[in-house]
Amino acid sequence: MTNAAPVRASGGGRKQKTQNQHKSSLTRIAPPPELVDEMAIKIWKTQSKILIERGTFEIEDAPLLVAYCNSFALMLKAEIKITDWAAKDGGMVVPTSDGSIKKSPYVNVRNDCIAQLTRTGSLLGLDPLTRLRMLGAGGGNDNGNSEGNEFDEF
Repeated sequence: MTNAAPVRASGGGRKQKTQNQHKSSLTRIAPPPELVDEMAIKIWKTQSKILIERGTFEIEDAPLLVAYCNSFALMLKAEIKITDWAAKDGGMVVPTSDGSIKKSPYVNVRNDCIAQLTRTGSLLGLDPLTRLRMLGAGGGNDNGNSEGNEFDEF
C-alpha cells in the first residue's frame, strides 16, 4: 500500500477575493436631465459614485440607474402623501363617492416604486445579496484570523 497524496475536490478551498478585478471605464458621470427632481439627482450622485468605485458601472447601465433614482424620488413623494393625514387626498385610505373608504392610490404608487427599486437595484448590484454574489461571498471579513473550518484540510 502506497501513501498517496490527499485528493482535493475540484473547486475546493477558499474563494479568491474578486473585489476590484474589474475597473469601470467611467470615473464620473453627470446626472442626466431625465431625473425627476433634486432627490433623484442626489441618489444618482451617491449611487453612481459607489458603483463606479466598485468597478461595476458602465455607460450602458445608466438607464437602469435613472429608473432606480426616479423610483426612489417618486416613492418619497408617495410617502409624503400617505403620511399627510390632514390633506384631502392624504393618508392610507381615501373616501369614495358613495362615502366608503378605499386604499389610497399613493399606497399603490409607493408599492410599485418599491418593486421597481428592488428589481433595478438588484440588476445594478445595489442590494446585499446581489452585491455578495458580484463581489465574492465571504471576501473582506478575514481580519487576519485564519481559523478556517473543519473542511479546509480536504
